[in-house]
Amino acid sequence: MKKIHCFLGLSLFLFAYSLQPKCQNVDTINVLAQNKVHMGSNGSYYNWAVFPPDTNSYRKVLLNFTLGCPTGGCSQWDYTVDIYLNHNTGIKDSTTKQAPSFTVNGNIMDSIHISKDTTYTTSYNSTTHLTDSTKNTAYTIIQYKDTLTPTVPTDTIRWWSAGYYKYYYNASGVKTDSAYVAVDTTMYVKYKSYIYKYDSIESYEIARMITPYAGYYPNTWTYPYVFDVTDFDWMMHDSVQIQVFYSGWTDGFTATCNFQMITGIPPRNAYKTKLMWTGSFPYGSSGNPISNYLVPVPVKIDSAASAVRLRVLQTGHGEDNNNCTEFCANYQHIKINSVEHFTPYVWRDLCGLNPLYHQAGTWLYDRANWCPGELITPYEDDLTPYVTPNTVDTILMSMDPYTSPNGGSIYTIGSELIYYGPINFSLDASLDDILAPTTNPLYSRFNPACNPQVVIRNTGSTPITSLDIIYGSLGGATGTYHWTGNLLFNDTNLVTLPAVSLGGASHLFRAKVSNPNGAQDMYANNDSLVTPFTTLPNYSSSFVIRLLTNSAASEDSYFIADDQGNIVHQKSGFANNTTYRDTVSLQAGCYHFEIDDAGKDGLSFFANSDGNGSLQFYRLSPATAFLTFQPDFGTSAIQNFTVGGPLDIDEITPTDIDYKVYPNPANSEVIISQLTNSNKDKEIRLYSEMGALVYEKLVKASNDTYNINTSGLAQGLYCLVMSNDDGVVVKKITVIH
Repeated sequence: MKKIHCFLGLSLFLFAYSLQPKCQNVDTINVLAQNKVHMGSNGSYYNWAVFPPDTNSYRKVLLNFTLGCPTGGCSQWDYTVDIYLNHNTGIKDSTTKQAPSFTVNGNIMDSIHISKDTTYTTSYNSTTHLTDSTKNTAYTIIQYKDTLTPTVPTDTIRWWSAGYYKYYYNASGVKTDSAYVAVDTTMYVKYKSYIYKYDSIESYEIARMITPYAGYYPNTWTYPYVFDVTDFDWMMHDSVQIQVFYSGWTDGFTATCNFQMITGIPPRNAYKTKLMWTGSFPYGSSGNPISNYLVPVPVKIDSAASAVRLRVLQTGHGEDNNNCTEFCANYQHIKINSVEHFTPYVWRDLCGLNPLYHQAGTWLYDRANWCPGELITPYEDDLTPYVTPNTVDTILMSMDPYTSPNGGSIYTIGSELIYYGPINFSLDASLDDILAPTTNPLYSRFNPACNPQVVIRNTGSTPITSLDIIYGSLGGATGTYHWTGNLLFNDTNLVTLPAVSLGGASHLFRAKVSNPNGAQDMYANNDSLVTPFTTLPNYSSSFVIRLLTNSAASEDSYFIADDQGNIVHQKSGFANNTTYRDTVSLQAGCYHFEIDDAGKDGLSFFANSDGNGSLQFYRLSPATAFLTFQPDFGTSAIQNFTVGGPLDIDEITPTDIDYKVYPNPANSEVIISQLTNSNKDKEIRLYSEMGALVYEKLVKASNDTYNINTSGLAQGLYCLVMSNDDGVVVKKITVIH
């Protein structure tokens, strides 16, 4: 029996079309700001990005940041990478500077002895045994004599060095005489004060991540990160300088910054940003406390603001005798008008679940709001209820009191106050993300998966108490899930959906939200998402779990659950350094296997003294391993699988429509031809390997050829979907640069 893989037919299209709003002409504009910039040493790397004009409106702006290895390999240390948007405020600022009365060859000199005639320098020639004379190079002296415009040159003269001795030599090279080169004049520099005016530039830290311990990784390694930077889109037009700061002292990594700008209407428009506290500040110094830097900020909220939010990126670094602040947790305190309203805990306690494992260093240790190889999630506080427009409010950020025994402890902070206009929709639900099934590396810990998991968001002002989620693979079975709860504006909810059969070895999974509160959703463009996924592995109904424990066996346990969450098999209470063989027999279905380590350091970790364990799945006959787990898994390792045969579906009757797509691989563009094979308008969509919609366009029926500019896309695999009432054609393309 044949199975569906990449060729999709008419019934596939009907499902795709039911999930996607019709005739939504949405563009995704890609702006490549940095392209494989080699971060070889500590410092900033700048580049100018050309964004579209400010006439566009964006539903969402994502920064796709790709970390990679340079030719010489990646660094094996964890370093901070900060990404800044340098915004020209359009405001002139000024400072007092000193202008010199002259420069010599472009340099400022306190004084200079010169001759108005050519001067010479003598030397002994060891070949001719004579005294040689060489003409000196003339000085270029630029004079600034106009006191009203002291930085504007008034004269350029060429004079020669003077005030030194010329020496004469005999045939043996011995000095026999000398002559003084007379000075015509001596010039002494003078300074004139002037007011220097310049454009005021504000640097906003829009994203931060920590590099992994990448000593194990090959030179071809890359890893994608995604930051939502929609709140800064009001500054992303025309030419904007993007700065990547690398704190590393060893070589190094490469950095690619691609801004994915999805046109449309956001839930609310951010229109202004105010810098608050920015820098790396000492923490625990008795003579220089952090309160010297985290000072109260007076803010007058303008009347146009319907909401204001404080956004704080904060990570702890450095170590003292108390392991602060990298390995100690503290509370951040936000006060408005001396009243405390927010106290986030500056700590990340899930490093052992890092999707990027295993690493060459202590990747699994929990830290002060960061894990090696992961992006930093900002703290976001809604200050709207606590501030009054057109009134001066005072905002203060502080940390728990602390005195360091020997210094070296710092917090690195980037923070902004973001102003928003009114909410754009009264009733609007959006599908925010698909966590499973997907090939997105950020969710690799629990994929492939039995049960789809999606994130829904309320993007309207009306609380949402119910909605429907339609989901399934293109061409496969679909499901509808009725969700109930209570979502306020901008709140999210992770929804685990009942399992459905997902057809094909590698397909597209699509989900859509609809009927919020049983009514019509106001904005269709944010209702659906699609992502590639990999089919679950299929195992025999009986197999053996082989576990070799280390010397901390009491930390370990494992279980198997079905797709309803019912535990059907579990084991714990192991002895140290012992081999266990556990035969399991399962009914047909989909299952979740998970091994957990209470110490968060897996079965093997170089930095402890627990020794090395291992875990494999074995066939009954012959007794060979068909799955070996990475023992350095941190907190847990997961494997989802099916029993009783693949859940692929029978092949459906394909459409006769096809189009030519070339070149493949593509560099600067992809060309689609023979589009008139279907004499109807076509929706063309391009999805990244992570499932992000990177391009969408409605192409008229009369167009036989259409070109997609791929020069701004990151390298990788993409899925090109072309659909209308005649059917769907899916092509996989590769982009290389």
